[in-house]
Amino acid sequence: MRVFLLSLILVPTLAACGSSSSADITPTGKTAEISIANFTFTVPADVSQGDLVQLKNNDTVAHNFMPLDDSFSLDVAPGQTVDLPLLATGSYPFHCHIHPNMMGTLTIN
Repeated sequence: MRVFLLSLILVPTLAACGSSSSADITPTGKTAEISIANFTFTVPADVSQGDLVQLKNNDTVAHNFMPLDDSFSLDVAPGQTVDLPLLATGSYPFHCHIHPNMMGTLTIN
């Protein structure tokens, strides 16, 4: 009975915390870049909802971008640039799944 009641409380609360789907976000036409060099993410400080965020790998080895909530995962080969999905306003802690000590946080304003 307690689990059922907890489910009634948590499910609507967690649903309200979810971010908008990328289909609901209007692109701004601006681009921001997260760069990878020397096994380090460099994250731009000023990113707005609707900005295209690109991940550029300047290292000589493959890397990965994965939010800690596992909502998506992007592999990026050496010298490659990939686009992240449009993200709603919020803070997105992430790591490289290949190199777990590589971490960062992308904040969308």
